[in-house]
Amino acid sequence: MAQRQRIQLPQIPAMVVLLIIISSTAIDTASAVRHFPGAGARALLQSTHGNLIVDYIGASGASDLQFTDLPISASLQYILPLSFAIDADASGNTQNGIFSPFWASSLTPEAAQSFKQSNPNVKLLVSLAGFSQFTSDGTTRNVDWYDPPSTDTWITNAVSSISSLVSQYSLDGVDVDYENFPTSTTFTTCIGGLISNLKSAGTISTASIAPFGATLSIYADLFANFGSSIDYVNYQFYADGLASQSDFISSYNNVAGSFDASKLLASVEAGGRGLQGSDFTGAAQQLNIPGIMIFNVDNDKGTGFSTEQAVASFLSS
Repeated sequence: MAQRQRIQLPQIPAMVVLLIIISSTAIDTASAVRHFPGAGARALLQSTHGNLIVDYIGASGASDLQFTDLPISASLQYILPLSFAIDADASGNTQNGIFSPFWASSLTPEAAQSFKQSNPNVKLLVSLAGFSQFTSDGTTRNVDWYDPPSTDTWITNAVSSISSLVSQYSLDGVDVDYENFPTSTTFTTCIGGLISNLKSAGTISTASIAPFGATLSIYADLFANFGSSIDYVNYQFYADGLASQSDFISSYNNVAGSFDASKLLASVEAGGRGLQGSDFTGAAQQLNIPGIMIFNVDNDKGTGFSTEQAVASFLSS
């Protein structure tokens, strides 16, 4: 091999060397994120979070539940979806887009207005459908999506009935939580039309959706077509049988691929399925999330709102 010739190089000031090293590191990191966006982005965004709590309220039908029961932290933002308004009458007959409230009867329009006036960091939404419809005799029935004969008529009726509830309860928006889909060919057209019409008219400022594993593809199609009108994705991770923090993190990043990561909340079911306590917050602190969704206020009242308080403490840190 040929012998190497020694070349005398000029001395470079230490500060210049340091700048070169920093620049090189930044370039390498940016390249890693470009080529491995999942792992690289997670490494850069680890332990960051927003200050939003979405907490469903009224879903159990309990008549003694009050807005004022929920502890509210002045340093956080809250969205409380009233659960649920259903496109059906008391007997379960569908109404072609005319929604009626079936949440806890104690959550009255007057109570909603007073609560919002006392808590300017709180928004109230109307959540549509849910899994079950509570009845006056205490029984429940599944709430199914059905394809209406006319999508235009359904959208017109839905816009009118939801606008009425928004006015009556001083609501800020709508949440979509249909979970049963015997048919779904018109779901994107109807729900997308409802949300976009309400937003364009200035009737609502906020819209969210609440998919889970079995409904992901249906909501992903809705988001693909109307994502600009959807502000948050309250994905129900607790419904997907995730057993560990690593499972939760992997699922979150997979779900983010179907939606917009900046709109995707982590979620926990108070005293129910999925990760709980430090297992949940341990997973959440490894993700870049706008906030946390809780299901629901009703379930946690008996524990002194331990889940709400733990989530509030985590997001305030």
